[in-house]
Amino acid sequence: MSNTTSPIEPTAGVFVRYQRWSGELNRGRWTWLAIVTTGVRIAYRRSHMPLFLMMGVLFVVFSCVIFYIIALLETLIGTEEGRGLLEFVRVLLGVDLSGVQQIAEFKPVLWRSAFLFMTKAELLWVLLVAARVGPGLIADDLKARALPIYFAKPVQPWSYVTGKWLVIAIFIALVLLIPNLLSLVCGTLLTGGPGTTVDALAMGWELLACGIGVMVFGGLMMLALSSLCSDKRLVVVGWLALCLLPMAAQSIISETLPADRTTGFLGCISLHRDVLILCEWMLDLRQAWTLTGLPPKAIEDALGPAIKPIYPAVVLAGVTLVSCLVCYWRVVRFSRSAANV
Repeated sequence: MSNTTSPIEPTAGVFVRYQRWSGELNRGRWTWLAIVTTGVRIAYRRSHMPLFLMMGVLFVVFSCVIFYIIALLETLIGTEEGRGLLEFVRVLLGVDLSGVQQIAEFKPVLWRSAFLFMTKAELLWVLLVAARVGPGLIADDLKARALPIYFAKPVQPWSYVTGKWLVIAIFIALVLLIPNLLSLVCGTLLTGGPGTTVDALAMGWELLACGIGVMVFGGLMMLALSSLCSDKRLVVVGWLALCLLPMAAQSIISETLPADRTTGFLGCISLHRDVLILCEWMLDLRQAWTLTGLPPKAIEDALGPAIKPIYPAVVLAGVTLVSCLVCYWRVVRFSRSAANV
């Protein structure tokens, strides 16, 4: 890519001479790949990052433990040990199965409930990993005044944005998407799976869609924040504020207003809750539990009040679109400024 000259081996008392490189510049179609590899390598070397990623392994182990307990329930139901396992499932997944005699027919929905529970924990870990990896992706380049170099040909704004987004998307995948898919594979090998092969494949597709959605939404929101400021400490504050303050506001609104008033947009203020509602809808959990014949009150206790997925989808799509536009607008502005230098 460079048209710099190549050095000739220096000798004692002789200045280094250079010869112009005779090759041709490439068109820069894969420059985003260099941004990704460099960004991932730098982020991984930061302190505590391997420890953060190690949690993905623990998520897989814990998921397999849950699936093994569900498998044990099939043989221990009705015994003293079975009652203890049912209590564990009730506390963990929020569903009371004390009156159930056949667990086999509940197995697919129990697996989906387990994945929703794991997603809740993984989203909190995504919050921490993104706060560690994402703030400096663009902010550090602004602080170092490196953008005139980046936006010299052949690097284009879309290549820069794509590369930076893939850096944080990879780390989100390492703590959410990949652990969920590995849990499905390992749990299937350990216990025989949630049902038929079709059930396992459908569940894998649902987990893939949920993981990619979080990667797109979380990655673009972090990039937008990082492009707005050269001080990544302020980016961290903004990221935590956008993630945590709506959760607190949602809790206050849910406790203050009647339940029927929070089934629309007023129930979708928390971005964390919006993601979980869409994951629940993608996993078809509420419908699956309804078909099992459990009382509606038990289902609501486990999943919360029913909210149409269109409301959180509109909120998350709006935030994602605004983040994408802000990030791309800032990057294009920097590229134009660099071209005038």
